[in-house]
Amino acid sequence: MTDENTDPRATGTNRGTEGERSTGVGEWRPSRRRLLQVGAATGALTGLGSMALGRQQQTYRFGGEVEAWIGRAPPAIDGEENPTIELTAGAQYEVVWENLDGLPHNFTIQDDEGNAIVSTETTSEEGATLSLTFTATQEMAQYICTIHPTTMVGDVEISGSTTATPGAETETGTAAPGVDAGFFDEGTEVGVREVANGPLTAPTDHATGPPEDPRSFVSDQTGQVYVLTEDGLRDEPMIDVSDRMVELGRFYGLYASSDQEYDERGLLGLDFHPNFAENRRFYLHYSAPPTDELKSINWDHIEVVSEFTASEDGLSAEADSENQLLRIPHPQYNHNAGPMAFGPDGYLYVPMGDGGGANDDMYGHVPDWYDRNRGGNGQDLHHNLLGDVMRIDVDAGDETATPGGTPTPTPTADGTGTPQGTATPAGEGDEEAEKPYGIPDDNPFVNEPGAYDEIWAYGFRNPYGISFDSQGNCFVTDAGQNLWEEASVVEAGGNYGWNVKEGTHCFSTDQPSDVSAITDCPETEPNEAPYDGSPLIDPVVEYPHVYQGTPVGQVIVGGHRYENDAIADLSGKYIFGEYSQPTVAGPNGRILAATVPEDFDVPDDGTATETGTATDTATATDTAAETETGTGTDQPPEIGPENVPRDELWDMEELQVQGEFSWYVRAFGQDADGAIYVLVSKNGVPEGETGAVLQIVPPGEGDEGTGTAAAGTETGTEPGAETETGTGTATGTATESSE
Repeated sequence: MTDENTDPRATGTNRGTEGERSTGVGEWRPSRRRLLQVGAATGALTGLGSMALGRQQQTYRFGGEVEAWIGRAPPAIDGEENPTIELTAGAQYEVVWENLDGLPHNFTIQDDEGNAIVSTETTSEEGATLSLTFTATQEMAQYICTIHPTTMVGDVEISGSTTATPGAETETGTAAPGVDAGFFDEGTEVGVREVANGPLTAPTDHATGPPEDPRSFVSDQTGQVYVLTEDGLRDEPMIDVSDRMVELGRFYGLYASSDQEYDERGLLGLDFHPNFAENRRFYLHYSAPPTDELKSINWDHIEVVSEFTASEDGLSAEADSENQLLRIPHPQYNHNAGPMAFGPDGYLYVPMGDGGGANDDMYGHVPDWYDRNRGGNGQDLHHNLLGDVMRIDVDAGDETATPGGTPTPTPTADGTGTPQGTATPAGEGDEEAEKPYGIPDDNPFVNEPGAYDEIWAYGFRNPYGISFDSQGNCFVTDAGQNLWEEASVVEAGGNYGWNVKEGTHCFSTDQPSDVSAITDCPETEPNEAPYDGSPLIDPVVEYPHVYQGTPVGQVIVGGHRYENDAIADLSGKYIFGEYSQPTVAGPNGRILAATVPEDFDVPDDGTATETGTATDTATATDTAAETETGTGTDQPPEIGPENVPRDELWDMEELQVQGEFSWYVRAFGQDADGAIYVLVSKNGVPEGETGAVLQIVPPGEGDEGTGTAAAGTETGTEPGAETETGTGTATGTATESSE
């Protein structure tokens, strides 16, 4: 997912600090999934101003790396991992910490319920030093890096007076609001019922076959597809493509750390042919190893979309039945998108991420028409199929085509990892006859020189989540970078803005954490072929990573419209999710809903409705820009009500799940009756067997205790993610939530 913002380890950061620090595979250690970074950046609670305490301030010093906080001072903690720090209530302290590994970290002090009290910003700049000054209170229970909460966490012991010294609190205050931040309305009460658990590790997609078939199918990031019946998952997978995939945790691109566990690659998408009952054909989206040529220029892997044929009973399929349709090289491990969907027109819609890294400007990202930002693939129509939603006809391929997928020539590089191109440009050469699929005649760029015929919509970062409602409307969620998560109603030929915009706001590759760095970005694309001057289309759903100083989320996870009768208050609403609450250690996802407006356009041609609009500029205040020094001063402006165009967005709510809901939200599914399922896990990395499938049911009909984490199972938290982290996808497959 994801959002690289997801970093579930994937995928947060001062995600603006990118660079080529090495040409060797795995030597550079940038952020894992920068999607997550911002989720953890509790809104600039870095300094508390001058405090007259009448006593000498004590300083604690740490080095921060993903394995642990390393004590440096005072001498009693020197060299200790995650040492307990002893504080006296009412006394003033300073914490100074250095980023040791170039991965995203922050230093947050929480209460015993995981609520942030004070925090530094997040930075992924190796060597950056941040500081935090605060007055100790009785509520302080632990210090933590909210991006790596299972390894970078230590106890806080409080003793002494609870009386605060006069003048100790500045006008900005010292306490973060409650983790819910009040951004989402309190929503409909629901229950969740577990319908499947092991042997799932990290479920990534859910699909159904023919309407008369009560079974459904679940894909796992580790490479298996399982059959889900009324009795749960069958023990044996329907198919296992793990031997055709990359080795999870082994990276060839320079964006990943060589020893990280978080990974957004794997088996990411699953769907069945509309005529599956007759032809037994189904489709998988997975990450394949790079060729030797790709390895030589530090490109990470190849995203593959393939067709397979199931047995007559639909319980098994041979991996050797594979017919590869698409092979798309990816420079980095993240931003791969995930689920696919057949539309009501019978065509297969395939989202694809922007190639990974962060900000759409790392190597592997081509120049585009918007010179103010570096990059990127999201706005490019000519060089590659990254950052797009594709639309192909799986029934009209050339039967003489080699079953190796559409030819996507190897990107070239100058030998240092800087690409000179990312694919054979569209319109050069006659490759149509070799494609094992057809191009619908009404695709928006058919026969348009300089654009790929496959492209149906573009301007995406990590579109992890696609679905169609019964009216033919297409919903796509896009994991954001540092500040915003979004969902859109997608139409043919639509340009959804990345990386000119992030959500409804102008985006800056130089200052990605500053909502006001750019406030006058273009409202439209160029009126020069292959572009036509159309408006950049804004999302219908948007929420910030941090709102009024309190974390809200880090990686959006795409869902479905609720079209079942069981819960009347959800009827017609778009159900989606947030990977996990960034200030809480361990899994703590959310189920969200957006109310479709009464005047929502209903298409009559079987394609998506045109609902998007463009805004003049981002709604932002002219305040100080983000610094890149890592000092914790001159923070980016806080996001508040004035930054969120509520009147242009659908009303959003957080569903109230009865009991605990201690899960990472990875994906959503829907059955033939319109019921919605949440695909979850306890681990933020693809390890163990903590995955499960939960059905959203009326209150009182759910399981008790489904949200209670099993001991020892919370081994990772970076999603989306990414965000660069994210991010995505956010599902541990996606989301730099949120990188």
